[in-house]
Amino acid sequence: MGSISQSACQHYERIADMLTHGILNAQLSAALAGLRHKDVFVVSDCGLPVPQGIEVIDLAVVFGVPRFEEVLEALRPQLVLEEGLMAEEARGEQAERWVKDHFNVPLSYVPHDGSGGFKSHVRNAKFVVRTGETTSYANVIFRCGVPF
Repeated sequence: MGSISQSACQHYERIADMLTHGILNAQLSAALAGLRHKDVFVVSDCGLPVPQGIEVIDLAVVFGVPRFEEVLEALRPQLVLEEGLMAEEARGEQAERWVKDHFNVPLSYVPHDGSGGFKSHVRNAKFVVRTGETTSYANVIFRCGVPF
């Protein structure tokens, strides 16, 4: 999983200059455009460790900016999703409610740590979108669907 080339980012930066709505971040826009059916990606809080070699689209500015929920809201009209995966520790917590409020997908749960845990699943992601969120367990792995 290589990162987006500098020329591709420059191309999307020029397009983003002309956009009036939607995703303006050039790196995020390019990564979303490259998603295919069954690809997985992560939307994370600011503290999730990401394995070496996984592209990180770092939106975090300061603690709390942007919020996990704001990023989910921005992503919602851009995506067709099949399912989500969250840490068991997020069940019944605010982060789970944010995901359920923004995406109508079945959610599965695994422990946050350990063999087969949430963190181990991150290595399968095409990329990670890092938010400034500080709410515990505000991390979700989404599997892409297909719009037809």
